[in-house]
Amino acid sequence: MAVIQASVKDYTGSELSTFQAIDLLKPLRQTRYLGNCYNNLGSITKELEEYNQAIAYYNQAMEYYRQLPKNNALERSILNNIGVLYQEQGKDRQALEYFDEVLENQEAGIQHTSEYARLLANRAYSLLRTGLTDQGMNTFKRAIDLQDSLSDLSGLSRSHYNLAIHYQENGDKEKALYHVRQAEENAMQSDNNKRLLESIRLLAVLDPENASSYSGRYIDLSDSLALEERAIRNKFARIRFETDEFRAQNILLERQRQLWIGIAAGVILLAFAIFIIISQRVKNQKLKFERQQQEANLEIFNLMLSQNQKLEEGKQSEQKRISEELHDAVLGEMNGIRMVLLALNNKSDAASMEMRDKAIRRLQELQEEVRTISHELNDASYHKFHNFILSLDELLKKNSEDAGIRYKLNYDEDVDWDDLSGEIKINLYRCLQECIQNAIKHGQASELKLDLQGSATEVHIKHSDNGTGFSPGRGKKGIGHRNIASRVSKLRGSWEIQSSPGKGTTVHLYIPRNIAGIKNKTNAREMSQHG
Repeated sequence: MAVIQASVKDYTGSELSTFQAIDLLKPLRQTRYLGNCYNNLGSITKELEEYNQAIAYYNQAMEYYRQLPKNNALERSILNNIGVLYQEQGKDRQALEYFDEVLENQEAGIQHTSEYARLLANRAYSLLRTGLTDQGMNTFKRAIDLQDSLSDLSGLSRSHYNLAIHYQENGDKEKALYHVRQAEENAMQSDNNKRLLESIRLLAVLDPENASSYSGRYIDLSDSLALEERAIRNKFARIRFETDEFRAQNILLERQRQLWIGIAAGVILLAFAIFIIISQRVKNQKLKFERQQQEANLEIFNLMLSQNQKLEEGKQSEQKRISEELHDAVLGEMNGIRMVLLALNNKSDAASMEMRDKAIRRLQELQEEVRTISHELNDASYHKFHNFILSLDELLKKNSEDAGIRYKLNYDEDVDWDDLSGEIKINLYRCLQECIQNAIKHGQASELKLDLQGSATEVHIKHSDNGTGFSPGRGKKGIGHRNIASRVSKLRGSWEIQSSPGKGTTVHLYIPRNIAGIKNKTNAREMSQHG
């Protein structure tokens, strides 16, 4: 677009478009197009007769072109433009330096191109202007012959026009008229309006008799070109205005889009925050409910243990009472009978003596028997019964009776099971409850076994059944297994399942001794003795 603007003499618009193109191209590192932009800026400022600035732009274009591979044609173009610039300033010797540099570094095959012909023509004109007439005419002849063979009408128009100027300056009006008419004809054929205007203006000077006709043609053509250029400039101005308006509209739409994006993001963040708050509240309520449920379960279990303890205390009290009755009543009565029998000692007949001895021996035997029973009952009254063990026994008994199956309970009597903390007892109770239900409901077992052992480092509880069994590695874990895993994890223990189809199921629970908080009765007694 900038090149088209320059062709209709909209130099300001062309310069502005070129700078905008440079701003877009620099971040993209488009070296060739950047060189073209600075070349165009050089041509614009040359037309505006800002020659020093034009040379600076041409040199900058040359820097970009030299960064490209196979850049000879582009470099020749820049050197030729600089030569023409010096030529238009009347500095023909400097112009010849640039033209000669191009011709000396020419490539094979360039001698038969329009580019080469124009270089020869430009060099020929500077040679004529520096007084090298013969060399200049010979070079011009070579250039015109080559241009004519290539049908380069635009190049021929420039060459003939420059020759016309040369002959005019040297007073050869006839040759000047010939060449200017050739320039006019070639300009018309090539639609080179700039050269056509210059040719008509020169004809008006060289042919005074027809000057008015040439002047009219010049004015008509100039006005026509001016109108056409103005229309094109107006079109570019309209395009620029519409582009700016479109950009402004795009900026507005972008701002609106950003605003809606911001609103949407805010709504999403607000919804997410509300979701997090609600989720956290639900989670807190769930945790609170679980904690309350756990506390309630623990309280129920403690109440159950307390009830069992009171029941056992009643049993022990009754045992003690029976022991006392046997000791005080029965033994006293036996002693009375013995005293009566002793009174028979006054009888000395053989029969009385034999009966007396038998009665005394029998009474002594009864006395020893009653004393033994009394001592055993009294010991049982002081023997501490495990309430936790009793609870497990009742759990096994109830479920076994309901299902019509057998059960066995074994436990290490050296371990003080009642010294377990309430949290541990309720969790172990629930785990075993789940195992028993699974064995009856899913395993269809006919016998259950529960074994409780305590070592120096841990408590080991084993529950086994003779049910159908299953493959632990297959299928998804049920809620019951997940509950067992959760409860054991709370106690920082571990558990495992051993089972296979048709061979029953065994569940092992391992609770660390330092977590379980149990005591060994024997150890406790030893500590008491050492104390």
